[in-house]
Amino acid sequence: MITATGISKSYGGESVLDGINFSALPGESAVIVGRNGTGKSTLLSILAGYLRPDSGTISIQCGSAAFCPQDDNLFEDLTVRDNILFWARARGSRPDTNAPDLAKLFDIGSYAGKRVRHLSGGMKKSAAIVCALTNSSQLLILDEPFSGLDIFYKDAILRALDTLKSMGKCIIYTSHNTDEIIGLDSQIYTISQGKLTHMGTRDTIIRSAGGSNLLEAILNKL
Repeated sequence: MITATGISKSYGGESVLDGINFSALPGESAVIVGRNGTGKSTLLSILAGYLRPDSGTISIQCGSAAFCPQDDNLFEDLTVRDNILFWARARGSRPDTNAPDLAKLFDIGSYAGKRVRHLSGGMKKSAAIVCALTNSSQLLILDEPFSGLDIFYKDAILRALDTLKSMGKCIIYTSHNTDEIIGLDSQIYTISQGKLTHMGTRDTIIRSAGGSNLLEAILNKL
């Protein structure tokens, strides 16, 4: 699905990513955990093709990625429905191809006719993910998708993403919270000092840490 080899990136002479290798397959999810400023957003932007690395290669077998940045790219004065139409057409997709199923999965039908500026944070994030997926990609990349959401929308989005995963989509995301990290039964990676480390799943991490809780085991790697 996606393979990245030797990805490096520097800003102003300071290395942010240093020789990162990463891969994920259809039906898998991977969460990248790290402190603020460790390059999580930079890495996701590179994996999604929105940013060029200084060196390294990326191969995406499904064509292109669906990317939802932390600060969504919705148009505040348009309705949710018009945002979906815009992004579908901008990506060369027919709006009726998968938008109805996505709208149902993320439960946005009740506010599809509302302007984005009048929506809650959870509604906006759900709509932004649907807009990202209008290109029908099998690879979904999400930067901090649960940031600032209440427990209702966090759970709703986790369940929707789990359904997409069961349908064979590959999901890559960043997170800070333990419940989000385990919510999709994901492969867990940590990023620190420009290096990406694969830690395993929740259960393998806890076993290897001698029974420590997940958060403590992860913090020990950061």
